[in-house]
Amino acid sequence: MAYKEIATYGCFKVCQRVGKPHFYVGTYLVDTQKTIYRSLHTTDAGEAIDQVRNLAARGITGDPVSALAQKPLRTVAEVLDFFKPYAAKHKSAEFAGIAIGRMVRLMGDQLLQTAVPDDFDRFRDAAVGEGISLSTVHRTLTILRSAVKTAVKNRRLPSHHLPYIPYYLSKNQARSADPKGRVMDPEEIAAAIDQLDFLHLLIAVVYLLNTGSRIGAILDATTAQIDHRYNLFDLNPPGRLQTDKWRPVLPIADTLAPWTQALAPGHIVTWHHEPVGEIDTGFGAACRRAKLSGGENTYSIRHALGRYMQTRGVAPLEISLWLGHIQPPDSKETTTIYSPFRPDYLLKAKMAVEAFVHEIASHCRRHDILNPPWLN
Repeated sequence: MAYKEIATYGCFKVCQRVGKPHFYVGTYLVDTQKTIYRSLHTTDAGEAIDQVRNLAARGITGDPVSALAQKPLRTVAEVLDFFKPYAAKHKSAEFAGIAIGRMVRLMGDQLLQTAVPDDFDRFRDAAVGEGISLSTVHRTLTILRSAVKTAVKNRRLPSHHLPYIPYYLSKNQARSADPKGRVMDPEEIAAAIDQLDFLHLLIAVVYLLNTGSRIGAILDATTAQIDHRYNLFDLNPPGRLQTDKWRPVLPIADTLAPWTQALAPGHIVTWHHEPVGEIDTGFGAACRRAKLSGGENTYSIRHALGRYMQTRGVAPLEISLWLGHIQPPDSKETTTIYSPFRPDYLLKAKMAVEAFVHEIASHCRRHDILNPPWLN
C-alpha cells in the first residue's frame, strides 16, 4: 500500500494513503528495520498534523500507538486530573485535593499553551475574593507547577506548553506567612453558622466543631467510619494510608451524636447525593455575610477549638492526639492510657469539645447545631 508524505516532525511523518482520504503517522523502527504506519483516525489534514506535531513535541519515539490512544492534555483541568494519583501519594495529599478542586473550578478551562501571567492573576484575585489567603494561593499554584512538570516528564504534555506560573510570595514570605485561617471566637463562629444557606455546609461545620479536624478528613468521611457500638469516629477511611497529618480515632462527643444518626450510607457531606469537594467557598461567603473582620476559613474552627481546649486545661498531649498533630505514642504504657476502647479515652478533650459547641450554640439564632433537622 503506497503512502505519500505530507509533513515531517521529528522521527514521525504525516502520511496519506494514495487515493484514500484518511491520514496516518509513519515512523521507521530501527530494531525491525521497517517503517510502520498508524491510523490517525481523521481525514482532516490540520488535525493530523496537530497529532503528529504533538507526538514529536512530547518526545515520543518508536511505535506511537500507545501515545495516540492517550487523550492529549491541553487544559488546566486535564493536567490536574492526570496528576491526581500522584497528588494522593504526597505528604500534603489533603491540601493537594482541595487545591486541585479550587483550580479546576476557577480556571479549569484555561489552555496551558496560551496561559499568560494575567490568567493566573485572575485566578489569584478570584481566590482571594473568596477569602483564600495569598499564601494559600501560593501553595495552590505550587500544586499546578508539580502537575505540569509531571505531565511533561510522562510525555503527556509538550514541554513548550508548560506555562510560566507566577510566584506571588517570595521564599522568605512563604516561609513566614501563616497559611491557616485566623482564630475565631464562639460568637463569630455562631454568626457565620447563621449565614449558612445549605444543609451540606451546616453538616460539615458541625462535624468540624465536634472534631477540630482538617476539612479534607470530614469531606472524605463516610458513615462506615462511625462506630456506634463503641461510640467512636475513625477519621481515616478504610484503605487510606496515614500521612504526617494524622487522622485520629475520636470518641463521639454528645453534641455530635445526634448528627451521626439516621444517615444514608456513603459520604456524610453530600450535595445532590454526590460527595462534596470543598466548602471553603461557601464558608467564606457566610463569614462575609456575617460581616466578620476577614481571614476566616474552615481552618479557623480547628484553631478555635485547639485554643479553647487550652483554656479548659486539657493536657497538651491530649490536645495533640485529638487534633492529629501527633500519632498515638509508641510507648505501650501511654498507648494503653490513650486506647480508644477505654471509657476515659481523651475524656477531657471530649468534655472541652462539648462545652465549646454548647457555647457556640448559645449564640446561634437561625440554626440549631445541637439537633439535626432530619430528627425533628
